[in-house]
Amino acid sequence: MVGKKEPTNIQDYRRKWNFNIGVFLFTVILIYVIVTVLFYITGKHVTFYEVQEGSILKDEIYTGIAIRTEEVIPANRNGYLNFYEIEGTKVAAGDSICTVSDEKLNLENQSDTAEGQESGLSSDEQKALLSSMQSFMGNYDEDAFSDVYVMKDQMETFCEDKTNQSRTQKLSNALQDEGEGSYEIYYSPRDGVLAYHIDGYEELKKEDVTESVLDKKKYTQKQVTENSEAESGKGAYKLITEEEWYVVTEISPDTAKDLLAKEKTSIQVRFLKDNMTMIAGLEIKQKDKDRYYAYLTFDNSMVRYLSERYLDIELILEDVTGLRVPKSAVIKKDCYMLPLDYIVTNGETKEKGVLVKEKNGKTRFQAADVYYQDENEKQACVSAENLPEGTVIRMQDSNNTKTLSDPVEQPGVYEAGSGYAVFTTIDIAEENEDYYITRNGISNLLSNYDRIVLDADSVEDDEILVQ
Repeated sequence: MVGKKEPTNIQDYRRKWNFNIGVFLFTVILIYVIVTVLFYITGKHVTFYEVQEGSILKDEIYTGIAIRTEEVIPANRNGYLNFYEIEGTKVAAGDSICTVSDEKLNLENQSDTAEGQESGLSSDEQKALLSSMQSFMGNYDEDAFSDVYVMKDQMETFCEDKTNQSRTQKLSNALQDEGEGSYEIYYSPRDGVLAYHIDGYEELKKEDVTESVLDKKKYTQKQVTENSEAESGKGAYKLITEEEWYVVTEISPDTAKDLLAKEKTSIQVRFLKDNMTMIAGLEIKQKDKDRYYAYLTFDNSMVRYLSERYLDIELILEDVTGLRVPKSAVIKKDCYMLPLDYIVTNGETKEKGVLVKEKNGKTRFQAADVYYQDENEKQACVSAENLPEGTVIRMQDSNNTKTLSDPVEQPGVYEAGSGYAVFTTIDIAEENEDYYITRNGISNLLSNYDRIVLDADSVEDDEILVQ
């Protein structure tokens, strides 16, 4: 007989739960990453702009007529003209200028040296020229590029002197072949600069310039060359006797009114012929109803444009350099200009603000943003937020009061360097369609390379900025 089995007492063993720190940290990091990504995807993003120096140039191009102090010297006899000096040479009274001969002179076959002399540069001239060039090359500095033009002018002057010497010698040799009585030498009646073109505008005064004079379509000039025919009583050459000269042009009414309003007495002018820029004295006069003429006065470089009667010029109306700020980054806030004595500091919070006088005669501290302070003028620009017009403020430790009125708009940007949108004032000097240019002033608290919010309307004061 099979014995009866005794019951067993077997129970499942419950394992003790162990805390896994690695899994916990991984879970926390995963949740943080997911939340951060969600915030980034759904959050508001701000675009920044790095402020840098820039400029705004406003200019207009016109065609003007050159007015100089010119004197036409006539010939005393018929014949053929030849000159001792080249055009643009400055001569003194009594210098030999030209000859009028009965017959054309053969200058091509004339030697420019006396017998026994070598042509070209002498050894001393070669040494002086070489020494000058070596000195220039040894001392050349890229930051002083204008020295190149000085050297160029020196070389041109040297070459012109040699050319004049050669011309004078050839002309003298040719006249010897002609014999006395067959020619006449003309001497300069006064000091001046030689010019060999005559156009009929030599006696034109700047006040006489009209619309028809400025029309160069029918303009012609007579250019005198070697062996040109001379006619008794007609102009042989002319002298410019004054260094001061003028350019007269008609300008647009809007430009004229703007310059008159600014009381401008000088203006920057660029000559399109060679990109030379000079400062000219400026005078504007109105002729007829809507015609304005600009009279530009120059006291140098007359010889540079000696052969030009009409000149294409660029009037540089504005050339402002400063910090370039996009217009989208600028926001304007209402503020009051208050004496510095009305600005107080809260002893506990260190906030700045004003003391507001209430109807019951008591005063309370009202915090307010002070955008900037002008120590010289003893004034401060204070935000009008929480300070409506009509608010009465009191000076600290005084019974003097002031009623707030007439707030002004203060332009500024949101500076982002601290991670918050901080309103920073700027002083606008000039603008174009896309940018403002700031000027250096008390109200300009922006610096080069500062980061600002590109779209000022997209943020609020003290907002945390996320790129």
